[in-house]
Amino acid sequence: MKSYDMSFLARDFGFAGKVRLSERVMDDCMYVAEHVVSDYGVTPIERFQLLLQNVAGQLSGYPAGTQAVRLTHHRIPPSGNPHQSLALELEALVVENDRQHGDYLLVARHDELNHALLAAA
Repeated sequence: MKSYDMSFLARDFGFAGKVRLSERVMDDCMYVAEHVVSDYGVTPIERFQLLLQNVAGQLSGYPAGTQAVRLTHHRIPPSGNPHQSLALELEALVVENDRQHGDYLLVARHDELNHALLAAA
């Protein structure tokens, strides 16, 4: 699964270690209809920041050492696609000893993570 290192930006929201977001989560934040930006005044970058802030807030409610958590992020503002629900099901998973990236927290869509795990099995 392709993912992007967002550690530097994630520090602004309280993350301490490496944070990677899956490509589909990134796409979900970045692809937004132009009329949504003008109606709500929230850019794709700000949607990304809202996602990080929301994930950090939800993760803070779990005890230290938690390895995996299922989260619901509400797309605010919506993407502009009337067929897309506001709720986005995510999983935050601690990945250890990855040969390419080391240890990090991966945030991915729930369905995306299940497919990646099945493919790896």
